[in-house]
Amino acid sequence: MPDSVKLKAYKGGIEDQLVQFLKTDYKALSEDELKDKWFNFDNLNFETGTAKVLPESQVQLENIAAILKAFPAATVKIGGYTDKTGNEDFNKKLSTDRAEVVKVYLIGKGPSSQVIGAEGYGSEFAKAAADAPEAERVLDRIVAISVR
Repeated sequence: MPDSVKLKAYKGGIEDQLVQFLKTDYKALSEDELKDKWFNFDNLNFETGTAKVLPESQVQLENIAAILKAFPAATVKIGGYTDKTGNEDFNKKLSTDRAEVVKVYLIGKGPSSQVIGAEGYGSEFAKAAADAPEAERVLDRIVAISVR
């Protein structure tokens, strides 16, 4: 990273992808192009049915906070997503709550001006059917970050 901070992350993970993107001339992209570019957290887990972050996920949140500190001109939005199972009103609220938890954490670790929003989309963008195998549905249950 530019500030010589070393992250506890693996090559190709969200941290690596985000840093590589932030090193580009991303500000030359249009607002629509940026809105379509999301980086999925790959080690952010919650207690089932809640917005309580599991302890092992803390490292990834700390890494993202460190990345934002290293790139102070970057602003981001957090998105929460669920699969198509269950009640959509519950899914929308759960995805919103999870995105908000990440937003609050990141704001607490750095300049609040860098995290410009958090939104829950429920199953709106889910690709797997409600009756798809768990291995497919789990890919829809994510929190992601978009550089704006």
